[in-house]
Amino acid sequence: MKKWSVAVGSSILAFGLLAPTISEASTIVQQQEERIPILVALNENDVSKEQLIKRLKEVLPEKFSSYKDSDFQMNSMSHHYIGDDVTRYELIFNKTVNNKSESGSVTFAGDQLEMENYYFTPSNMKDALFPGKVTSDEAQKIAENFMKKVVKGNDYIFVSNEPSYYSSRVLTDPITYNYSFVRTENGIPIYDNTMSVGVLGDGQITNFYQSINGTKRLAFEDQTNLITSAEAANKLKENIQLELQYLIDYDRNTGESYAKLAYQPVTTMIGLHATSNKWYTMSGLSESIPTQSKLEKLANGPLKPATPITLEQAKEVAKKLANNVPDGMKFNIDSAYEMETNGHAIIMISYSYTKGNSSYGSSIEINKNTGELLNYSDFYDYMNPSSQDDKEKLPRLPKEQVVMLATEAVKQLAPSSLHEYSKPIDEPTYDEEGGTHQINFPKIKNGLIVNGDSLFVSIGNDGQLKSYYRVANQIKEWPEPTTAVDKNQATATFKEALSAKLVYTISGNPNTDESYKLVYMPTVKGQEYYYIDAKTGQFVNSLIQAENDISITHPSAEKELNYLIQAGAIEVKDPNQFNADTAITKGQALTAITKSLTYFYYETYNQTTEKPMSFDNIDSKHPLYQIVENASSMGILKPGKETFNPDEKMTREELAVWFIRTLGLEQAAKHSGIYNVTYADKEKVSEQYKGYVALSQAMGLQKLEQSKFNPTHEVTYADLAVSIIQLAYEIADKRQSGMYY
Repeated sequence: MKKWSVAVGSSILAFGLLAPTISEASTIVQQQEERIPILVALNENDVSKEQLIKRLKEVLPEKFSSYKDSDFQMNSMSHHYIGDDVTRYELIFNKTVNNKSESGSVTFAGDQLEMENYYFTPSNMKDALFPGKVTSDEAQKIAENFMKKVVKGNDYIFVSNEPSYYSSRVLTDPITYNYSFVRTENGIPIYDNTMSVGVLGDGQITNFYQSINGTKRLAFEDQTNLITSAEAANKLKENIQLELQYLIDYDRNTGESYAKLAYQPVTTMIGLHATSNKWYTMSGLSESIPTQSKLEKLANGPLKPATPITLEQAKEVAKKLANNVPDGMKFNIDSAYEMETNGHAIIMISYSYTKGNSSYGSSIEINKNTGELLNYSDFYDYMNPSSQDDKEKLPRLPKEQVVMLATEAVKQLAPSSLHEYSKPIDEPTYDEEGGTHQINFPKIKNGLIVNGDSLFVSIGNDGQLKSYYRVANQIKEWPEPTTAVDKNQATATFKEALSAKLVYTISGNPNTDESYKLVYMPTVKGQEYYYIDAKTGQFVNSLIQAENDISITHPSAEKELNYLIQAGAIEVKDPNQFNADTAITKGQALTAITKSLTYFYYETYNQTTEKPMSFDNIDSKHPLYQIVENASSMGILKPGKETFNPDEKMTREELAVWFIRTLGLEQAAKHSGIYNVTYADKEKVSEQYKGYVALSQAMGLQKLEQSKFNPTHEVTYADLAVSIIQLAYEIADKRQSGMYY
């Protein structure tokens, strides 16, 4: 289950955010698939806690020399991975520093106890918060020095800053710079062997990972008779063919999916083999460049109309799918309920299998309005290890039979939407260990492939359905293909930027020679994942989400303002028209506070559930509805006790109230008589706000201006940006002390 769910998660990422070609995405899924640990109880002949502590202090003496043995705890289980005989040992540490806890863990692998994984949370993160003490360049040097300490040899190179997949940068979270490195063989990068280091904004290492290989070392192809990179690039350019596709992406503010047009290469090749000058594919070497099959719908129309399904009917479907258990185990439907996700009404069936004290559980998702299956995985092999022996006796099914079985499964499980999908355009992939075949049915719209919306089916060598996953996005608008830039123009742009990078790689296909081959991979601006935006004709690196490139200048709050603009907390459409010294409305202020302090999610509700309304004038159709509801749940706004006019200007004393409520200090603020304040205009503060203003000013959230607080002055964008930074410091400090949640 874990293995499949991770593969599916990677598929969503690959097809949605990364958006390489379909075949490239399937390669990514295989490379990113999480290894499943096999836990083994420690015995007296294994490594001891004292040995691990000694090793850690040898590697990082400056960090752990002050730690006592009592600050460490060793995991009682070692582990290794399937197909990898290297034993791993985990050491957990925790220490109190200035009444705050710093903690983390480290994993050592093999007889030499090489550090494979490291994670550290410091006791004080204030210096790591915006703007941080170190720059990106300084953090890179720190990461490189750390690599020299913990990685054996120097057969690796710096690759680049790793992309961040978060849609916003929350001020209460520390700044983290992520860097990636790749191992090399004779100076050539090994494509699937990367390492990563995370550096906090205060210069401390927060995470590290490298993959320690087992005793099996694959051979590396000899570097003789190589074609040049220029020759490889020219051949790639001569054979490149672009295809117009729909890509599915997600709105960072609403979380809703949407479609956009893009040009991507039409090919199933990995790259160009550097010694034979043949195309390197998942199936091996090829004289001619492999191409994808043409799109051909599974059906011309629905096999039957969509039929809504009830909870009881959904339970019966779940029983038919999942009630396949070994003798002695009991199948249970634990719960069945309705929810809404991606614009669809979903019935979620949670089920489990029990035997004695053992229990296995999972869930099945069904579209309530169509009755069609959305998500299912077979649990039988995980509950019945003996079936693995039987599985090894089963011959591998031929490709044609696998496709036929998968197609029949789709016809039964998605009859009303079958016509929206194409027959497989890529070869099925095979999991030798699991004895399963994975088939992808891409979605079609307006004659174009929808990259990021597919149907995945897994078939076992016994002919049974093993897993089924459907990416069911709710797309409201589809751009017309006629609006795309000219294909010849896009092709010319692509060819001009295309280059070739020499790497060592393996296909991942168990039927091919598993030695590392020298392959020229197509790149654009040094990146393997890219596409052309068909609206603008410009390249997009699909591994890195485009940042908001708007920036403004300001004499006293430039850094703060630009950080909030980049994070999406302050919206600026035209920097030439934006004036940071103009008064901000309550709606704008609330948006900035909410989005800069929390990861903001737009909640969805069941269609049968009435959406809450904190204020009569802010209903579910209002653009600030989710902002207001989120602020109400945080306690910033008090529904029923006050009104909310989003267009009203924000005053400094009103902002003080919001800040103190955010910190959870409202009860203290209500006792206004206990505060002895010194600002000259204290009598101008409204009676009900005096305690809030006193606390806000004393905590440094709002500064005095020539010994005056100016309670009724309107708050500007610049004022708010500087104040929010101070508020974030307070929240982060209280959170680490366990005083704020």
